[in-house]
Amino acid sequence: MNDIPKSKTKYGSFIAIGIVMTIFVTVFSLIMSLVAASRNNLVSRDLYYETSNIYGGPINQSAPMLEMVDEKSDLYLMNKLSPVRVKKYVDNTSLVSTDGNVTINADFVKKGLAYQPTYKVQFSAEYVLRNSLDETGFVAFDFPFPSGTDSNEISNAKLVVDGKEVENSKTLLSASDYYSTEVPGLHWEGEIGANASKTVQVTYDTVGISTFDYTGIENSKGAQDFNFEMTISGTRGYDVIGGLSVDEREFGEDYVKLSWNKTNLFSKPNISVSVAERLNPSTQVSRVYFTMAPIYVVFMIVLVFLALKFNTGFKPFDMFLVSVLYIVFFPFFHYLSSFTIDPTMEIFSSFKTVSYYSMPLYLAFGLAWAIVGILIVYLIGRVTRLKFALGVGLPALVLFMGFFPLVVTIPEYSILLVLFGVIALLAIVVQTRSMKKA
Repeated sequence: MNDIPKSKTKYGSFIAIGIVMTIFVTVFSLIMSLVAASRNNLVSRDLYYETSNIYGGPINQSAPMLEMVDEKSDLYLMNKLSPVRVKKYVDNTSLVSTDGNVTINADFVKKGLAYQPTYKVQFSAEYVLRNSLDETGFVAFDFPFPSGTDSNEISNAKLVVDGKEVENSKTLLSASDYYSTEVPGLHWEGEIGANASKTVQVTYDTVGISTFDYTGIENSKGAQDFNFEMTISGTRGYDVIGGLSVDEREFGEDYVKLSWNKTNLFSKPNISVSVAERLNPSTQVSRVYFTMAPIYVVFMIVLVFLALKFNTGFKPFDMFLVSVLYIVFFPFFHYLSSFTIDPTMEIFSSFKTVSYYSMPLYLAFGLAWAIVGILIVYLIGRVTRLKFALGVGLPALVLFMGFFPLVVTIPEYSILLVLFGVIALLAIVVQTRSMKKA
């Protein structure tokens, strides 16, 4: 019986290790990708509710209401008003113009490996009230703060009428057809001249999460001019999820400006815009795990094939070590991206100043790749030749353990970047052909 050729035995060892490691990598990557995805869904939901306890949830701002002057107020008593007269004044006073300006500063709060779509808001609106009677009218102007503001923060709130700020305008607005319960807000009572207008301006700052809604009121006497401008800073991602159509869009380096310019609007003005969520690092890590097995197969085939082709002395055990280092890279990157410094931890109690720090995703990827990649290049260089390690091993590592896992974290351009990666792989093949001739 003839002996089995050593070359077949050598190839068989590589194939056997490749099959075993491929199965292990596949099972490991599926488990870790599912773990990362499930934790992302569960943790993100829990953290959303925790964050909403501080930021108060989505902002829903309602338009102001014109009400009858309170019969117990000084204005009512001094002008000897009556229920019939105050009702007449309200029925003949209407909101003829709204000029709103909202600045939303995206302030993504990071909790673990999840970003919450939180933001800060600067709200300003100018309302023009019109009295259509031939006599002076007396009305009350009620502006409610966003719904749920009993747990929100409201600051710098001002109510200005014809250029003069109204003192002590904060109050609890009584329940009405529009408010089922008492709500905090701003209140003004005053007169509007015969066939005249009154300009009321409202400003405040607050915080919110996810969406911003503005619910207007319809002018029962006719049309109104509705002009509303919203600037979203810190992100260019947004979604108009309801209400009036946008008339103008302006995109800047890190902002988007939306404008609604509706002249003689007969319908009810509503606006609903969501601030686009930032891609969570946990989602990106899950995608990297999902590509772990197919990249490993191609990586090992290329590395082993070229090592044997150039007779470099690369052994099956060396393949096993490279495989183990390849596998370690992914959880190493995962947990590096989860790394944070919490100044409240006891381990930092002896330090005078320790700042909170959260490891950025791509910095974690770069550190993990540099540490594991150097070990792999060093291993290949020691068991083969330095020229092979730098000419073949390093480009393969950059491509298979660096480029391909990285592009899946950018879903908008992943396919295009993968094509660039395939071109780079062909460039490596061309390089090996030139090395062979040399």
